[in-house]
Amino acid sequence: MLKINPSSSYYNDEQLSAYLLRVGLPSAIDHKPSLDNAETLIRHHITTIPFENTEMHYTASGFLDCDPQVVYTRIVEDNEGGTNCHGLHLLLLGMLLKLGYRGYFIMARVNQMRGPPEVINLGNLDHSAIVIQVPGNDETYLVDIGMGLGFTQPARLAVDFEFDAFAGKRYRLIRARHPESPVAGEEGEDWRLQMNTDLDWNFYPDSIWRTVMQFSMQPFFMKDLLNLTWLVHHNPDHILRKGLVVMMFIKNEKGVVIGQQTIMPKGKAVTLRTAAGLEVLREFGDEDDRIAALKDLFGIKCPADAKACISGRPSAIKVDETEMKNGT
Repeated sequence: MLKINPSSSYYNDEQLSAYLLRVGLPSAIDHKPSLDNAETLIRHHITTIPFENTEMHYTASGFLDCDPQVVYTRIVEDNEGGTNCHGLHLLLLGMLLKLGYRGYFIMARVNQMRGPPEVINLGNLDHSAIVIQVPGNDETYLVDIGMGLGFTQPARLAVDFEFDAFAGKRYRLIRARHPESPVAGEEGEDWRLQMNTDLDWNFYPDSIWRTVMQFSMQPFFMKDLLNLTWLVHHNPDHILRKGLVVMMFIKNEKGVVIGQQTIMPKGKAVTLRTAAGLEVLREFGDEDDRIAALKDLFGIKCPADAKACISGRPSAIKVDETEMKNGT
């Protein structure tokens, strides 16, 4: 059985207290490590801090810095927005370690295939997640807040373990080989996360699952995530370089996650997905509209020169020339 040793956090007590306030959890309440408390923290995190890549498109450098102190300043001190999966997991893991949990980073290959669920195309090793253990509990749990998956409970790493997300979505964990792996037998198997819907939220019949990602338990380190951030910055074909991606979850008055509001590449609207279906919250026809929506609906503050920075980039909103001539 895997045993994770305790690790020191790169955040201090003052930073932990400020982070807990930022996500709506006063430091005066009991934060002793437990599965329930971890679930509460994750739920508050994903409903207050967005997954987003606006710095890649609305700043002159186009660089999204995932150094943990830079991430802390942007999200907690300055309350300017969120960051990508690497920055979100650096922030969350640092705070979990400070609270007394044990854990480390892992890397995953995301399924790029939009076709039938039985066909998969695992991409590069460029998505991060974390695994944690609670003191006194030898079970290991997957935590992933960086891809809009929407599950708040730490997922126990057990074969065929199934768990809920929101709006009827369910996940499960299995063991499987990478289709291209030359290693035979159990030695060639990794963990595979699957879900019961396609990418358009159409539910599969019982026993049909779509692969989301595949990962091993090999530890990765802060320098690995920072290196990946640099590689993404210099890869024009990466999805985060091609367009704006913003996701944040919403909860009801009881604190239950009930939906996800999203801006996707080439999209001209903020959408909300709930159990009732897909709703358009706000449409935008130009950058002024989108920048305002980022602030109003996600709490993301773009710099004063944001419009100039995104101009000419592939992610810029293309305004219809006919509309421009008509002044609409």
